[in-house]
Amino acid sequence: MPKRLRYFASSLLGSLIFFMLISLPFEARYYGLMAGVVLLVFIYWFGLGIIFEESLFNKIVPVTLPVAFFVGFGLFMAIFPYNLLTAIPASIFFGLICYVIFSIENIFFVAIGYKTVPLYRAAYTFSLMVMLLTAFFAYDTILSFRTYFWVNAIAVFLTSMLLFLYQFWAIAIELPDDGKNKSISAYVIVPSIVMAELALIFSFWPVGIFKGSVYLVSVFYIILGLLQADIRERLFKRTWTGLLWVALAVLIGVVGMTSWGE
Repeated sequence: MPKRLRYFASSLLGSLIFFMLISLPFEARYYGLMAGVVLLVFIYWFGLGIIFEESLFNKIVPVTLPVAFFVGFGLFMAIFPYNLLTAIPASIFFGLICYVIFSIENIFFVAIGYKTVPLYRAAYTFSLMVMLLTAFFAYDTILSFRTYFWVNAIAVFLTSMLLFLYQFWAIAIELPDDGKNKSISAYVIVPSIVMAELALIFSFWPVGIFKGSVYLVSVFYIILGLLQADIRERLFKRTWTGLLWVALAVLIGVVGMTSWGE
């Protein structure tokens, strides 16, 4: 089966799984989500042709982004009552994102063997956009549950760890040594702890769910930029000062738009 046809068929199947998920009764959606994650993993293994991949790292990490998006967007949609007029567009949107991820990761796997691939930078840019979208849906859902602060911190930590791990893989495949001289914990666990601490703070800070999610995604974007530059050993002064100004703008926004009277 040609690659494009395989990607289309797999994306269509993923879209149908997502539609069935949000069509379930509210109390059954979380069980459907767990089953959907397992099915989605096999869909991506089949679509990418890596079901028999020898490298466990290159087999597990590529599915972290689609799984994180499925869980984040799925939980986001699970909050709302079922409506066919929203379920169909949401499922189509999910299928389109699935196809985009297939196309991105196809380029990434080519880059593993050849390193220099003309479309690599474009693929990484699109993967970054999907990561930011995934982070927003996940963070917004986590804050929407209005649960204990420590639950928010753990949930944000786990979500961020998946996304930072994916970013590390996506960048390291371009490096001559596949990033083997880089510490995964420094680029995955440490920034995830920072995101968890921020989630803990926003659990008490009266910023609201939507604004809290936007602030978390903004910090997530800043950290992604710093990590990207550092992994590629291009963390120049112009890079970190530019991101520092963005961080300052986010901080001013958090403080200035906080309504303590609510």
